[in-house]
Amino acid sequence: LGQWSYRQRGIVTAVTLEKAHQNTAFEIFYPDGPVAILPLNDDDDGRAMASIVWTVPEGKADAWVSLSDRAFGAALTKMSGGFLGEITPVTPRSSWPLTLCQASAMVAPRIALVGDSAHIIHPIAGQGLNLGLRDVAALAQVLGEGARLGLDPGDLAQLKRYQDWRMLDNAMMAGATDVLNRLYGLPGSAPSLVRRLGMQIVGRTGLIRRFIIDEARGSSGDLPELLMASD
Repeated sequence: LGQWSYRQRGIVTAVTLEKAHQNTAFEIFYPDGPVAILPLNDDDDGRAMASIVWTVPEGKADAWVSLSDRAFGAALTKMSGGFLGEITPVTPRSSWPLTLCQASAMVAPRIALVGDSAHIIHPIAGQGLNLGLRDVAALAQVLGEGARLGLDPGDLAQLKRYQDWRMLDNAMMAGATDVLNRLYGLPGSAPSLVRRLGMQIVGRTGLIRRFIIDEARGSSGDLPELLMASD
């Protein structure tokens, strides 16, 4: 089991937005950590709602969590640049320690780990859910193929097919989110310039942009049939 702490916490809450989010997720990067604004269904009064995941250094989390709703909402509105209008918290805030954790093995006799039981990655880019969905779909496909052949679903040799399928993808995404978090955490004008140039290159290069979009959507690589059918 490989694990280490980012010495960051993710502050989570639900908010209303003055302007519609158009079912679009946003992530804004700061040296202390990213702020993710994730669309939710409108509330009963028709107000646009979103979930917030704000990554902050461990030592600053308690101060942010203890702010009044008004002050916290004002900070979010400022950090978002105001493009969604006024942001108003509507649920209590909580914070969670952020770690990277990867199980050395995803299977054992009659046991298979999926999702966060097998791997925990940084929430930057919101890829933890996609990895979990790919785990479940891959396991379902392996077990389904085995069942058609009359195999025991708990057989270790069969479960290792699932592990071999998923381990590399999980490890690569863990590494990518780790590097991205560290890159955006570098202070100073030189790293900031490199980040801006990198984003400009991505924006102007269709192939790279499409690859990143497909990765973010969880629709790249060796996908299980369940996910290809729903894409």
